[in-house]
Amino acid sequence: MTSSDASKTGSNGALSLRQRVQSGGIFALGGFGVGQVLRLLSNLILTRLLVPEAFGLMAVAVSINVWAIMLTDIGIPSSVIRSRNSDDPEFLRTAWTLQIGRNVLVWLIIVIAAITVFLLAQANTFRAESIFANPVLPWIMATISAQLLITAFTSINQQLAQRKLAVGRVIALEISTQFFMMVTTIIFALLGYGVWALVIGMLAGALANTVASHFVFAGPAMRFRFKLEYASEIFHFGKWLVIASFFGFLVNRGDQVLFGGLMAGDRFSLYAIASIWIVAAATVMETIISRIFYPAFSEILRDRPQDLTQAYRKTRLLIDGAAFGLAFAAFFFAEFAFSIIYPGNYAGVGYFVKLLSPFLLMMPFRLINTAVLAAGDSRNFTAITVLAGTSMLVVAPTAFHLFGERAAVVSYAAIELVALPLIWRQGAKHLKLDLLTEGRALFALVLLLLLIFTTG
Repeated sequence: MTSSDASKTGSNGALSLRQRVQSGGIFALGGFGVGQVLRLLSNLILTRLLVPEAFGLMAVAVSINVWAIMLTDIGIPSSVIRSRNSDDPEFLRTAWTLQIGRNVLVWLIIVIAAITVFLLAQANTFRAESIFANPVLPWIMATISAQLLITAFTSINQQLAQRKLAVGRVIALEISTQFFMMVTTIIFALLGYGVWALVIGMLAGALANTVASHFVFAGPAMRFRFKLEYASEIFHFGKWLVIASFFGFLVNRGDQVLFGGLMAGDRFSLYAIASIWIVAAATVMETIISRIFYPAFSEILRDRPQDLTQAYRKTRLLIDGAAFGLAFAAFFFAEFAFSIIYPGNYAGVGYFVKLLSPFLLMMPFRLINTAVLAAGDSRNFTAITVLAGTSMLVVAPTAFHLFGERAAVVSYAAIELVALPLIWRQGAKHLKLDLLTEGRALFALVLLLLLIFTTG
């Protein structure tokens, strides 16, 4: 093949990838929009059927489930997306077998955690007004854990579709599942099941997604297989991700457990609802990053690594724009918007959304972490999350005790600032970072923090 032919092949490959990225991005954004409409509709209905305490209980129970999941995360989806062996059915079946074993282990961990919380509550270990002292919490934790036994059997072909940037069916299934879960939850709430309506809805959604995944996505039928060579590859890539996922939980969901113990139950319930909205806003960027740009970066690194920096800079324009718009909209309009959306007993949700808005401005810097992970550098990716997660454990409780609720919430929202020097250092090993791209996001973050502390 001549150099000219090679150039044309590379160009055509780049065009094909660009088309898939654009198509995937449209599906992801469209799915996010539909998902937000369903979320809004669900919130409008459920906040009129359930008391705020129900959302606080669910926030803590779900967060403990997520913690156990991330504690055992060996990066199976990431391995499927980036591995050169993902076209081999035996690799996919090995990954599926590992997924089942891992989920059963997590289920056992959560059941033990629920029993532990029950015993500690019986011994009056927790503050009487905290969510952890509620006798219903351990039962909710144990029941929700059944979700793991259900999702253990989800087809790996769902990750294979993301690898190929064929996200249309992925998004369609998620929206369908969300709608089914919403309807189920509302029905049981109307029947008077209270917080258990949320639990039943979650389990119903998990079951629907798991069953559908075996019929919706193209790929080999899932069967029990264990090929040592492929299992070793997954473990080698994912061994650092176990640590990264644990500390990543502290950054992304650790607030639910930490503030559940520090705040009074009524305040935490309002905070938990606010965090749902902030996480939903962050999802618009996380979805695009994980489902579109992580597979795209992985493909670029496999085929033409010299193009990674250019792809990163173009991507940052999109992520920065979304982050700036969502964060400042949350700050300026949250209190007014949520005073209209929610009934009077939910007053305070908008205030917490304002305090959490800096969290959205950390999303652009996570794109650097994505490039690091796509390069297979899971060790340095882990170092970044360990630093941020450890800092959260120290900074947020200290801020709460010394300066109060507002300082604690804002410090959590912006905790990844402490890891920025390390993020840039590790990113520079794979990308050519420039001052303008990195500086504009940092400036926006500092400006938002000033607004929070000077205007309240």
